[in-house]
Amino acid sequence: MGEISEADKFLFDIQGYLILRGAIDRDLVDALDQAVVENEAIEHDESWAEGIPGVRGTHFIRDLNIENQVRLNGLPRLDQVFDKLIAHPAIMSYLEAFIGEPQLVNTWSISKYEGRAATGWHNGIKADEYLVRNGEIYSPMVNVVTMLTENHPGDGCFCVIPGSHKRNLDLAPEWKTAGLETPGAVEITGDPGDVMIFTEALTHAGSDKTTKRRRTTLQYNHVHRSRACPMWDSHNARHYWMPPSIRARFSPEQKALTHWMDYATPDRSISGSERIDDPPA
Repeated sequence: MGEISEADKFLFDIQGYLILRGAIDRDLVDALDQAVVENEAIEHDESWAEGIPGVRGTHFIRDLNIENQVRLNGLPRLDQVFDKLIAHPAIMSYLEAFIGEPQLVNTWSISKYEGRAATGWHNGIKADEYLVRNGEIYSPMVNVVTMLTENHPGDGCFCVIPGSHKRNLDLAPEWKTAGLETPGAVEITGDPGDVMIFTEALTHAGSDKTTKRRRTTLQYNHVHRSRACPMWDSHNARHYWMPPSIRARFSPEQKALTHWMDYATPDRSISGSERIDDPPA
């Protein structure tokens, strides 16, 4: 893992996103994709989530609420192969350059099928939260999107409005839904193993899915350590938090990127929440 280039920093700052072509090797991509397909096909026991601080409502590991789409949440709880994208050496230097002190929070997959409609434009943080001071970028939330399948025109790809992370005006109501007719909008295309890194201040959305093949991406969302707390986004803590029994298998780098989870331990009676040094019941 080397230092990122000044050109990368410049492009991220001026566009709000960066594309890393072929960042993840194909063997890992295939293993990740297989795990997604397998977990989309089964129902999951969600009783483990009771007792996590801030959790309320339905858990939805496998979210089928949107027509022609399947979303899986909390990926490392579903298959150990998803660990491999945590603190991945092709990504870490970018996270450190764009956030400063990154922590992994949410992880999820999205598979789109023919007929999935375009989504509305949105952003995870406000534009005025993205800063550059003394040549250093500070984005308190950065999302890393790994493409597991083709992301070609018509596949329901990400759409973004480059530079909108520095916007001073909101979109007019007639441009509420994603579409390339929105001023400045572009579609992000790529192939399996390509990675898109973007600041959540960037206005983004998903386009219409018109092709017959499945389109799947993984999203690993990171925040500055000052925001890595279930109270910041308590409704989604059920997706964020990983029990000690899972984090025990993490590498030192992966544990460091999820350090905040040490301070969000639920009732020890929850399955999987036991620490390694807990005495047997």
